[in-house]
Amino acid sequence: MGLKQIYNFIARLNKRDNPYTIVDEQVLLTDGKWEGFLEHDQVIEKTIEIYTLPNKEGERVFAYTLDKKEEVWKTYLKVFSQSEALYITYETYGDTVEAEDINQLQGAAYYLENFIENVKNKLHSHDEDKVRHITGNERESWNSRAFQKDLEVTNQNLQMTNENLEATNQNLGLTQQELLSHKNAKDNPHAVTKHQVGLGNVEDIQQASKAEFILHKEDLSNPHQVTKAQVGLGNLDNIQQASKVEFNTHTTDNIKHITSSERNNWNDKYTKAEVDNKLASLETKIDWKESVATFEDIASTYPNPVDGWTVNVKDTDYTYRYNGTEWVVISANAIPKATTSVDGLLSKEDKVKLDDVNSKKHTHGNKSVIDAITSALVTNWNSAFSHISDVIKHITVDERTLWNTVSNKVDKVTGKQLSTNDYTTAEKNKLSGIEANANRYVHPNDAGTRHVTDAEKTIWNGKANASHGNHVPATQSANNKKFLRCDNTWQDVTPGNIGAAPASHHHDERYYTETEANAKFVSKEDLGAAGYGDMTKAIYDTNNSGIVDKAESVAWDGITGKPPTFPPSAHTHTKSQISDFPTSLPANGGNADTVDGLHASSFTRVHSGSVNFGGNNKEITTAEFKTLLTTMGAFKQPHWIARGSWSYATNQIITDSGFGKIHLAGCVVEVIGTSSAYTIRISTPTTASGGSSSTLNCEFMYVDNGTSYSPRWSKIWTSNNDGGGSGMDADTVDGKHASDFLPKKGLTWNDLKGV
Repeated sequence: MGLKQIYNFIARLNKRDNPYTIVDEQVLLTDGKWEGFLEHDQVIEKTIEIYTLPNKEGERVFAYTLDKKEEVWKTYLKVFSQSEALYITYETYGDTVEAEDINQLQGAAYYLENFIENVKNKLHSHDEDKVRHITGNERESWNSRAFQKDLEVTNQNLQMTNENLEATNQNLGLTQQELLSHKNAKDNPHAVTKHQVGLGNVEDIQQASKAEFILHKEDLSNPHQVTKAQVGLGNLDNIQQASKVEFNTHTTDNIKHITSSERNNWNDKYTKAEVDNKLASLETKIDWKESVATFEDIASTYPNPVDGWTVNVKDTDYTYRYNGTEWVVISANAIPKATTSVDGLLSKEDKVKLDDVNSKKHTHGNKSVIDAITSALVTNWNSAFSHISDVIKHITVDERTLWNTVSNKVDKVTGKQLSTNDYTTAEKNKLSGIEANANRYVHPNDAGTRHVTDAEKTIWNGKANASHGNHVPATQSANNKKFLRCDNTWQDVTPGNIGAAPASHHHDERYYTETEANAKFVSKEDLGAAGYGDMTKAIYDTNNSGIVDKAESVAWDGITGKPPTFPPSAHTHTKSQISDFPTSLPANGGNADTVDGLHASSFTRVHSGSVNFGGNNKEITTAEFKTLLTTMGAFKQPHWIARGSWSYATNQIITDSGFGKIHLAGCVVEVIGTSSAYTIRISTPTTASGGSSSTLNCEFMYVDNGTSYSPRWSKIWTSNNDGGGSGMDADTVDGKHASDFLPKKGLTWNDLKGV
């Protein structure tokens, strides 16, 4: 073996800021798998691309995993494919020179030094080997002996020639007839054997006649049963050769064949793999993403958004853009929902509340009266309420009833007696009003002796006498609101006419004319009779706070100073006030909010029975399987376990595991983590219909650690899948690597002859 095969020397790359591009690093797969370190260090993982043919042609392979070893600068790759060889392209910032590299270089130098020394020793030993080599004298001696031997052979030949001449002379004595008879004899008169003529290995079989030979030659039925492997055609298919006519027809077929220009046009096109790569690259850079059904679907469909991604939601026809922190609506038809500080649309919950409030609104028939209530009027109400609330000045209903009961009676006074006659209060009052020593005098009250009160006397004394009538003009009825001057003329009453200056005073909003006051205020007497209701302080301000306690109904828009939210005040309810209250409760007191401070979402969720994964027998991808688990609530718990029902018709099939199809019927599915970082483990049953036999009685694990991570399925090795084809690949056997052993096949002379 050469040094390259022994030490696997690889040209190292200097480190630099701009990455190198490594194209078509070839790896050979064994039993559908290859694993090991990539040839170069500091690999940019996201640039790794694997194809079945060089130059990024053929099918692209996605079934690979990246593992981290102690050598963190190296990239350990596991790849799975049915191809015999794969070609890997990636970018790297350069290699790291390790102690192992120096050790290998020193080992190679030591190996080469020893090898050269061994060659020198062998050459020296060969040179000194007197048995294998001859001297010049020995060479001349051998050459001379060879010449002498040739002379001896020549003499022997001459002797034999002389003997042959003598025999010839004897034979000449035979007659011509005998010679001809002997010549034509076919019975082998001399009994010559086949060994004597050099045909000892030829079987004693009669030679075919010419006719038989011609027939055998023209026999195309393969009478000797020669196989294609015997003639070096073992790799050819058993397909009949096309006839010349068929071949000419195929050659002139311009539909099946293309011209040189057409070939150049096709060669100038992108391959499917190149188009897929460009589409994949474009897909990661494009801002507009595929639409989703609802706003909630954005989070599950695009769990790791990038600033600038834009998605349309079908149910609302709103367009959202990710601003680096959250999804913000940007479409013109989307007005944001109203908040306490920003105007906007009502939410559907607020709309329901508003409709409920609007259906229960009540409009006061005396709204204009309520609007006319002023601070002064409220003050008057408060004063009236204080007066009404005075228990000294007013009596209760019981007191009133008591007084009504003793109406027209007098109080019993100690030491005094009441007559048995009907002695009324009026009679008592009359007696009390009689002066001492007064007699019973009745003043006449007829037309000539009636009395005049002091007030009547004053009025009569102020009347004009008969002479005053001479001063009243005949037009008195036309001069109302005027006064009669001394010159017997009527004049308007003005400050100037009566010689009076106006008094200094101010008018403001506290003063009203009688007309204004009548329009603005309602008197206490009007409250009951004028249809104004019971608008009294005793009814609407019972706590004497100066604020109306309550109103039967006020329009929502008419309420000012509303708080944004209405936290409920502390209160209690009896069981009878709670609808759907159970007649009995469990012994544990019902459904606790937490257990030892932990909510239900903090515990493992294990389904007590089986579940249907998908509800049909559809084939799905891993991404669709994750969406299914999301709808089943698998990511709402830190640990979720469920067993698939034993029904092929109601459970779906995962097709892209890289190990075959996994039918979820009867599988135990375990989910650990959240929707952005999680592990899925599947344990499959021993039988299935619709899945692959290679996935039965196995365990599979799928790990996704979020952005920039390449999630892949892996098959867990167990005693159930031990043995050939199990995927187990030991690094060494008794400390020896596979490169230390001779290959089973494909061994050439170059593998054995050394350097």
